[in-house]
Amino acid sequence: MENIKKLRATFLSRENRLNSFYVLAFLPLILVAYFYAQWPFGIVIPIYGFIILALKQQKLSLCKEASLIQKLIGLSATATSFLLYYLLFPFFPNAAFYGAANYCVYLLGLFLIFFELNALREAFSPLFLIAAAISINFVSSLIEPLFDPYIPHFASFIVAILNTIGIEIRISPYSPTTMILQTSNATRAPLLLEFVWGCVGFASMFIFSVIIVVVLAESPGKFKTKTLWYILGIVGTFFVNLLRIVLIFVTDYFYGYEVGAKVHYFIGYILFIAWTTVFLYIFQKKALSPRLVSSVQVIPST
Repeated sequence: MENIKKLRATFLSRENRLNSFYVLAFLPLILVAYFYAQWPFGIVIPIYGFIILALKQQKLSLCKEASLIQKLIGLSATATSFLLYYLLFPFFPNAAFYGAANYCVYLLGLFLIFFELNALREAFSPLFLIAAAISINFVSSLIEPLFDPYIPHFASFIVAILNTIGIEIRISPYSPTTMILQTSNATRAPLLLEFVWGCVGFASMFIFSVIIVVVLAESPGKFKTKTLWYILGIVGTFFVNLLRIVLIFVTDYFYGYEVGAKVHYFIGYILFIAWTTVFLYIFQKKALSPRLVSSVQVIPST
């Protein structure tokens, strides 16, 4: 009995409790990654949510253990996260078997199991990040009709950029959103490429906005300064998306549609992750000055 008490005390110590929390928080990401294997962009938000959790390690280490009743509620939430698909499928046939929504509920359950109720304030940022990203398809469907009239103008803008760098492309006389690309191989027939809503880059701008809003909310500094950084980030994301489109068309021009399709599949993920990483690094170096960082009070552990 004495050995059991010692083992229980060791397992429930602050350090081991925190390690167990992070291990259990990471494991479901494997299931999320499996579901989004055909659309890797979907795993970006849950990963960033986990990274934000990792950055909260110091604060979470100060939180006390949850009560027994709260643990039972948390266990129910984590179990429900795996059954969420069966609850949503009758209403949403495209619901993920284990996607971002499941992971969001799972993390909420873990917080209730491992930490006192006050710790939920530390859960707000990662859970908001994941929950907001879940709504991307819904938000996109609402915004698309508003921007549809401007898609031909965006297509013309892309054509102007490509012509400037020597790529022979023009708008079809039969459709303002269809482009006719003459490849570098004169023996090949011109490619007909349709410019649609998905090409505008709303998904990357929306996800970047959610990530940056969470990061800025967690960071010290004035609201005006944060707003300027947010605008800078959104403008940068817009130009990164332009670069993505240009690279795809350049690949089509030199290597044909087959190679261009492969580049189209992964280039957006690479550029988005690279841009977000660079932006957050610059933000950390430039915006979070030593004066601001030192103004944040860190409560020592007892």
